[in-house]
Amino acid sequence: MNNLKRIFYLLINGVYLFFILLISFCSSRAFNYYWNKYYVRPLEKNIFNLCVQWLLYVGNKVGLDYYKINVLIFCIIWPIITIISIILNIILLFMV
Repeated sequence: MNNLKRIFYLLINGVYLFFILLISFCSSRAFNYYWNKYYVRPLEKNIFNLCVQWLLYVGNKVGLDYYKINVLIFCIIWPIITIISIILNIILLFMV
């Protein structure tokens, strides 16, 4: 997979993870389902580690290790989304 495809795959699955986390907060049954679906490494069962399991699972699918996928998400994708959000907020502020 080239880097753009990896980033796009991470963005789409990140949105999916957002909804998984919302459901998991509300239902322990859903939490256990997704824990078993993304289980990669033995960790304590909690919401944070569900996210870690998701990162490991998706990282294996796109051929990245945990550290590289963290750098992609938190040093590249997240700042880009934040900058776009700020620009859109400024545009909308002046349109009203």
